[in-house]
Amino acid sequence: MSKVVLIDQVDFYDVAWGLTKNLVGPESTGSKHVKVNITEYLPGYTHTLHMHPTQEEAIYVLSGKGRSEGKTESKEIGPGSVVFVPAGEYHATVNASDTEPLRAIIIKSPPGNEEVPAK
Repeated sequence: MSKVVLIDQVDFYDVAWGLTKNLVGPESTGSKHVKVNITEYLPGYTHTLHMHPTQEEAIYVLSGKGRSEGKTESKEIGPGSVVFVPAGEYHATVNASDTEPLRAIIIKSPPGNEEVPAK
């Protein structure tokens, strides 16, 4: 049976770079193959350079301004931008604003929280 998740009924929780809420995943809907979060990167904060060894990730920006950074490049992102990150690729998401959050939908497959910080 499909499940309907009402975003306003799911609470945000704290992460080092802001706030996030899990909409679809093993813990919320029993999903075995995908995880969907909404994340708010607080003004001036960065989800530092890291990679997910076996997870692909898509970041769809809803609002705000920022940068998607890799080990050697940086690209501006904003509403309507979609960043695709292959498994094993180092990446960081930066909120470039000092006043507004950067809000994005984060999709990972397979689900999980595996993260390896850059050395």
